[in-house]
Amino acid sequence: MMKKTVFYLMIGLLTPLLAACGSDEAPVLVDLSANKRGSFTDARDANTYHYVSVGGLDWMTDNLRYADTGDDNTRSIYATQELPGDNGTTTNARTVARYGYLYSYEGALTAAPAGWRLPTDEDWKRLETALGMTREQADGDLWRGNGQAEVLNSATGLNLLYAGFHDKNSTSFAQHFFFMGAVGYYWTATSPAEGLALFRKIRYNSGQVYRHTTKINNMLSVRCVRDAN
Repeated sequence: MMKKTVFYLMIGLLTPLLAACGSDEAPVLVDLSANKRGSFTDARDANTYHYVSVGGLDWMTDNLRYADTGDDNTRSIYATQELPGDNGTTTNARTVARYGYLYSYEGALTAAPAGWRLPTDEDWKRLETALGMTREQADGDLWRGNGQAEVLNSATGLNLLYAGFHDKNSTSFAQHFFFMGAVGYYWTATSPAEGLALFRKIRYNSGQVYRHTTKINNMLSVRCVRDAN
C-alpha cells in the first residue's frame, strides 16, 4: 500500500511538469503571401521599392537606399565609410543594392520619400500585433513575441535583412561596423529621451523581436511606411 501511495504521489507531481512541457507549442506564423503588394519608384533617385500591406499600413520590403541625406554623419555603407563618388567600389554598390544604407536617427528622419515616413514605435507595435504578438508583449522591452521575427525576416513577409549596424560610439580603432549577416537593426521615429531613440532588432535563428533605445548617432537600417489605401 505504501508503494502505491508513493507511486501516485510521484505521478501527481510529474503531471503538471509534463503538462507544462507540452504547452510550449510552436508559434502559429501569420501568412502574408496573399496580402496586397506593390512597388514604388522614388522620384529623387529612381530607386524602386516593393511593399506589402499589413495592419492598415504599407511596409517597404526593401531597406532604404537613398544617399542624399547631407553628409557621412547621417548615413554610411557597412564595412566602409566611402560614399558613391568617393572612390566607391563595386563592393560598396553591391552592399547598398542588397542592404541599403545605414542611417543616423537624424538621417533616417529625413530620408523617406514623399508620401512615406519613418515608422513610429506605435507603427511597429501595430505590425507586431498584426503578426500575432499580444499587446502586452508589444508594449514590453527587450526580446518579445514568439515567431514574429520569422515572418518579418521571410521573403513572403517583410524581408527584414541582417544588415548589422555602424557603432559611432565604438572605442575600437579598427572596428565600427558589427553583425552583418547575423543581426538587423531598424529605427523607429520615436525618441523617448534626449539623445536616444527606440529601435527594433532581429537576429539569426530567433523568432523574437527586440525593442529598446540606442544613441541617435548610431547608424541603423530604415524601412518606410505609409497608410494603406
